Amino acid sequence: MPMYRYVCKSCGHEKVELHSINDNPDITCDVCGSKMERAIGRVGIVFKGSGFYITDSRKSSSSASTDSSSK
Repeated sequence: MPMYRYVCKSCGHEKVELHSINDNPDITCDVCGSKMERAIGRVGIVFKGSGFYITDSRKSSSSASTDSSSK
């Protein structure tokens, strides 16, 4: 089950809840008791492998000129 982050509309208190993707619970704030709304969570992205940097797709100028002269 995914974890969802909720933020209070009035006081800004944050809380993380674990529930099914199909559930739509009414979450109330522990501090002030008002309704909390689901917020977009922070996601860490890690790019692994080749092709993510500008130097990965660039060929050196010496190898490009030797390839064209050998044809």
